[in-house]
Amino acid sequence: MAWMYISVAYAAPDPSVDKTSTIERGASLPIATLPKQISSHPTKRAEPVVKTENSSLTNGNISQGVQPKPNSFWSELDVFAEDNAASSAQQRQRMGVNASALGSAWPEVRVVPKEDRLLGSLGGWRQRLSRHGFDFTLSYMVEGVANALGGRRQGFTYSHQVVMGTDFDLEKMFGFKGLSFHMLGVQRAGRSVATDYLGVTGLIQPQQDYGAGGNVLYKLVYMYFEQSLLDKKLVVDFGRLPANLKFASSYFGCYALNSVICAHPTGLSVGSKWRSWPFSQWGIMARYNPGYHLYAQAGFFEASATEGGRAGFNFSFKPLGYVVPMEAGWEPSFGRHKLSGHYKIGGYVDTSDHPDPFTSVDGRPILISHQAAKTERQRGAWYVGGDQMVLRYGPAKDQGLILFGIAGWDMGASLPGQSQYTAGIISQGMFPGRVTDAISLFWSWQNVNRKITRSQELQSDLGYQTLRGGVKLPQSSFQVIELTYTAFITRGLKILPDLQYIIHPDATRTYPNALEAGFRLLAQF
Repeated sequence: MAWMYISVAYAAPDPSVDKTSTIERGASLPIATLPKQISSHPTKRAEPVVKTENSSLTNGNISQGVQPKPNSFWSELDVFAEDNAASSAQQRQRMGVNASALGSAWPEVRVVPKEDRLLGSLGGWRQRLSRHGFDFTLSYMVEGVANALGGRRQGFTYSHQVVMGTDFDLEKMFGFKGLSFHMLGVQRAGRSVATDYLGVTGLIQPQQDYGAGGNVLYKLVYMYFEQSLLDKKLVVDFGRLPANLKFASSYFGCYALNSVICAHPTGLSVGSKWRSWPFSQWGIMARYNPGYHLYAQAGFFEASATEGGRAGFNFSFKPLGYVVPMEAGWEPSFGRHKLSGHYKIGGYVDTSDHPDPFTSVDGRPILISHQAAKTERQRGAWYVGGDQMVLRYGPAKDQGLILFGIAGWDMGASLPGQSQYTAGIISQGMFPGRVTDAISLFWSWQNVNRKITRSQELQSDLGYQTLRGGVKLPQSSFQVIELTYTAFITRGLKILPDLQYIIHPDATRTYPNALEAGFRLLAQF
């Protein structure tokens, strides 16, 4: 059954117009139906017209001279009709990458686009709140992954993540020009396929939403102010946020489920104080856009001893040192087809102290000297990466063939990783009528810190049955190959079937190469 509503337009009498000629005798009030894609009415109706001397109203489209009565009952019906309508092709084209990148765990996303919510505008309340400076996002993501072949044993695990975020535009609220406030937290639960079935360590994590913040009602991820200056060319963030939230990240990496790929190289951050979501630390960062598609950004963060604690609300300031990330980038668009690209180079310095995993204070191996480990006073990493659309399929944002890659190298003896190389190819919108669907293929190779490997090799030579990190054989490197399809089901709902092939689980040859089969389901409210 096709739902219909009557849309009434009201105009105050114009003394300059003859009232007897304003509306023609016998003219009908306009009848508007819901968008065609959800209407099942078999009969086409002629669109009635209300004429005036200087205007006309056709199928709810208003030109000059006739204005709708504001905040009327009928305008509320319009809002409810929009909420019940499916996304149009035009809306999906405008969303472009949002339908895919938001179908991921991309951490910098704060507010879900209005065209991509299951609950729509909530009867107009979203628009009212937004006009007064308040926006919010709520999403539920579940990832189920099975270790189908290889690894330690076969089995299936599930994990989920609820994201709750709020944004306050303090310029709209209080007149503070360019100032806003952002707060976001997560609730996580479930188990890890990495430690339950794939191997014995969490070095490779096929589920992006599993990890810190699990099995707690609410984990604060960030809470910070954002100040825009110089006509938005300069943006300053300050408060509590992850140090690498906006460094070395790419939303294209989050088309993948594996946390090694989404949203930055874990080989550079794991074990460091250059922390990732959902950890947070006190800090400040600034980004400057001088024009010519260029930007530069840098930050200054505490190397936190608590990292917010279990729930993220431990705000104590007891730095072990400081983390200074830096990045410069170029974001061009080539040719008449607007082939967009993003290129970046950057790194970080961590001044906190950490023990050397192999060398003691006297310069000999710790296992030989039996003395305390040598202290490393400073460490860091650097990276270079980018993405480039090489073929455009259509006008929607990121509707094309995109190449993606990032490489990074650690500098320091105490970091678990040595280097990481990631490459990917994303084909989005290649099928007519499915402009927001994407097929993605990724490969990532991560090398373990050579000093950790040497320590494990020495342990093995000395007859240890269990080596550093709980493994049976020395660790060296591993690879991940991942194939995923992002499918837009309906407004606010996406599913991503996924296959992953893990070469050398736990970065050893203890267990055979493994095949992971799973999915990601995301509901955005």
